[in-house]
Amino acid sequence: MSETYEGILSRMSGKFEELAGYEADRASDIGIRLRVLAGEIYSMTSEIEWLRKQMFPDTATGAQLDLHGVQRGLSRRRGRKADGLLVFRLDMPLEFDLVIPIGTVCTVEDGSLNYVTTEEAEIYSGDTFAWVACEAENSGERYNIAADRVKTIVTYFSVGIRINNASSFIGGTDDEDDDTFRKRIFESYRSVPNGADAEYFRQTAESVEGVQSASVYASTDTAGLVFVVIGGRGVIPSDDVKNAAAALLAEKAPLGITVSTQKTGTIPVNVSVNISVRSGYDINEVKSDVESVIRKFFLDMSVGEDFRAAALGSAVIKVDGVTNYSFSGTSDTSVSAASMAVLGTLTVGSL
Repeated sequence: MSETYEGILSRMSGKFEELAGYEADRASDIGIRLRVLAGEIYSMTSEIEWLRKQMFPDTATGAQLDLHGVQRGLSRRRGRKADGLLVFRLDMPLEFDLVIPIGTVCTVEDGSLNYVTTEEAEIYSGDTFAWVACEAENSGERYNIAADRVKTIVTYFSVGIRINNASSFIGGTDDEDDDTFRKRIFESYRSVPNGADAEYFRQTAESVEGVQSASVYASTDTAGLVFVVIGGRGVIPSDDVKNAAAALLAEKAPLGITVSTQKTGTIPVNVSVNISVRSGYDINEVKSDVESVIRKFFLDMSVGEDFRAAALGSAVIKVDGVTNYSFSGTSDTSVSAASMAVLGTLTVGSL
């Protein structure tokens, strides 16, 4: 860590007193110069310390960590938008068809979360409601909400209309954080593809937007046939993502190799954990933090990765305020190369 401003100023003032034979007065010209110069030296040393940290992937952060990823052919995975259905209702039928345009903006009661319709819909003459597909305005886990929370229309309508989300909004994820991205960068150094091995196919598949992880295994029946199983961030990838991965793998496959791209299966893992909380902490806030950590743990799991209760416990005990934990009915789960462990039910109680 760079030296503090006070430390630099003290050393400079001490050296001046040693050479001049008297102490520089703070209000004097030399005293002011010493403080200004000490501030500039402190700024410079702080920038050098920051630059030193950004030189290496184990300490780099933000945009500088992205640059380390670029050197390894990796990019930070972007978050997804939550999606769901909204019900638009009229108190009485109209004598004309009411169009609900694509891009209609709706929000929760306090206006903190906006959702936008992704299709044009109509409430036909004589009807009083319509179901409309909708997605969050931005990506992020905070847009995953329970039913009956979206109740306000931001976009102007000439008639009175009520809305609500009859089901939950789900699927929203945050951008990949520094720690998770750093792990992928380190893994790229440990596993170097040679153009025809499993690591080559895995990295190629994971370069496709929407693919969080992939597993690779060779057919035992057909020579030259390789299976690549892809998974999203806690979800099964869409057909569009699968098709994009299949096209890229077919293009990059060496001569004589046929690649079969498949979407992962899922194995739900039910988690029930009881925690004890340090004195002075709000139990409900700590429980909420534990829930968030557990959900993130499963979002970061890879295709073919076995679930280990000890690894999840290690993440739980690190939550600020947690002093102890105990699982109830949650145990290790083996996962095949064609499946991915996902979070099933989640219960956080008290010890």
